Amino acid sequence: MGRFICLRELSMGSSLLSGRLDQLLSTLQSPLESLELAFCALLPEDLRFLARSSHAAHLKKLDLSGNDLSGSQLVPFQGLLQAAAATLLHLELTECQLADAQLVATLPTLTRCASLRYLGLYGNPLSMAGLKELLRDSAVQAELRTVVHPFPVDCYEGLPWPPPASVLLEASINEEKFARVEAELHQLLLASGRAHVLWTTDIYGRLAADYFSL
Repeated sequence: MGRFICLRELSMGSSLLSGRLDQLLSTLQSPLESLELAFCALLPEDLRFLARSSHAAHLKKLDLSGNDLSGSQLVPFQGLLQAAAATLLHLELTECQLADAQLVATLPTLTRCASLRYLGLYGNPLSMAGLKELLRDSAVQAELRTVVHPFPVDCYEGLPWPPPASVLLEASINEEKFARVEAELHQLLLASGRAHVLWTTDIYGRLAADYFSL
């Protein structure tokens, strides 16, 4: 890895990196701008290492999808966000087990990412109340253009708690309840003068940008 002197983008999705992220990244000679670590079973020490590394202050795209950030990883994750806040444009947190409490606790740090354009939160157990908190607080992020959010847990019937991502991805939603949610989110965006911001549940949408198009 150390021979790639101009490497800017690295994707290691579905690799078992628990406790070994430092071994992977410390040999690189230049900081990364795009790092994809989806479903890598990251531990708190991996997130703390990344936050302290030279990469954090240069990251434009970060994908931590599929890593459980709800427990002991939450504070180190917040530290990583703080370290990357000045440069981050694209943040993907699909299926990270973030419920309302974890999201609300992270919002003060998340909203410091002033250049953020894309936020992916699909597959997390968030309620309509949590989404409204996010919508209100993200008003300070003038560059934000796309939020890919989950179907709120309010729109399901008889969910186990906490619901695993597999249940959220496979269970049927109440279409009538979700139509009301969409309408309310749209009205909130209009009222805040941010109708240009796309809030969608389409995880495969055209605006899920590749690093080189950021």
